[in-house]
Formats: sequence, structure tokens, C-alpha cells
Amino acid sequence: MKFKLFIKTVNVIVEIVLALVVLIMFTAFALKPLDIYLLTNSLITIMIITQLYVVNVLINIYEKLEKAKR
Repeated sequence: MKFKLFIKTVNVIVEIVLALVVLIMFTAFALKPLDIYLLTNSLITIMIITQLYVVNVLINIYEKLEKAKR
């Protein structure tokens, strides 16, 4: 993988930003529990974070298999 360091760095930065956004949205939902769209948006953002984490894990597995193959 040619750009694996770049992909990892961008992935970590995006995960951190999305985690902060989720915390802000959950705080807003706690302050206004009748606005259900805040909860929905934060749950969708959590799903995106989970997908990014899966990409990180798969890249690490690929790297380990690539090293074992050599």
C-alpha cells in the first residue's frame, strides 16, 4: 500500500473530530431531549466512526499478513 501512512493519519484525525462531534451532539440531546434528530445524527456519526475503526483494523491486518508473507 503506497499511501498507508497518509490513510492512517487522515483516518485518526477524522475519528477524533467525529468523536468530538458525537460528544457535542449527545450533550445537546441531553439538554433538549425532545429534539430526536440530535440523537439520530449522533447515532449515524457513531456508525461512521465504527466503519473508520474497521478500516483501521483491516489495514493493520493486511500489513501483518504482508509482513508474514515476506
